[in-house]
Amino acid sequence: MQTAQAKTQKFILKFFPEIMVKGSSAKRQMVGQLYNNLITLLVRISKDVKIKKFSDKIEVVCPIEVVTEVRIKLLETPGIEQVLEALQFDNMTTIDEIKVKVNEMMHQEIEGKTFVVRAKRTGSHTFKSTQIEQTVGGHMLHNNDTKGVDLHNPEVTIKIELVNDQLNIITQKYMGLAGFPLGTQGDILSLMSGGFDSTVASYFTMKRGMKTHFIFFNLGGIAHEIGVKQVALYLWNKFGSSHRVSFISVPFDDVVTEIFRSTHESYMGVTLKRLMLKASEKIANEMKIDALLTGEKPCTNRPSYY
Repeated sequence: MQTAQAKTQKFILKFFPEIMVKGSSAKRQMVGQLYNNLITLLVRISKDVKIKKFSDKIEVVCPIEVVTEVRIKLLETPGIEQVLEALQFDNMTTIDEIKVKVNEMMHQEIEGKTFVVRAKRTGSHTFKSTQIEQTVGGHMLHNNDTKGVDLHNPEVTIKIELVNDQLNIITQKYMGLAGFPLGTQGDILSLMSGGFDSTVASYFTMKRGMKTHFIFFNLGGIAHEIGVKQVALYLWNKFGSSHRVSFISVPFDDVVTEIFRSTHESYMGVTLKRLMLKASEKIANEMKIDALLTGEKPCTNRPSYY
């Protein structure tokens, strides 16, 4: 059982809605990939983190000492729509036990405020979700100094979930990164300049579940290459470290010299971009990657795919 002074914290992870509307096979594959990604990411924080997979959610229980690190990592993981923090209580078999426990844990939240109780129920019970809401709400109203129940615009919403005889009281809700789990949408090779556009484009593909590799064309100077590597490493650490990716640096200073020698200055820029794309295409083929990514936005605000 978990109490307010417990040594563990429970998180309930809700999936990105587009995952839930997929066919059963695709949904199972995506949920499985997200589960494996979380194992890879969270074991680095603590080996005591416990992860449990369900068809419509994933539950994570971690030591209270690492709760902040775990929360941050969950909020940065593609595929998670919502991160709910919950207090967990087992062996809640009757509605009377539930109303007493919810009031014990949440009475301070509703003092001097309007409130409403919202309940979800999974499993076989002798009562319905609406009965839980009415019974818990009535008990809290009778035993606390509140401004009353407001079903439409409450100041406080008490959210509870009952799974068989396990009671979860939701204490916090955060919006996650959403998108698809990394590794479910194939690979892509991003042409990284280190500037704003290519960095944002790479973020979007990682958010959409693509394993994003990086290619950089060095036009001369180690300082620029180091800067681009730092940007790519930041993106990978923050959003994609559940998978190994490649960073490829291509020396292109001789190509630039040849362009200056043989190309009219009005065509230099487009020639350089064209050669970068051709070189990237060749490398992508060798890596068995079917798509290239640039930060260019010729027609829309979305990144360009090739």
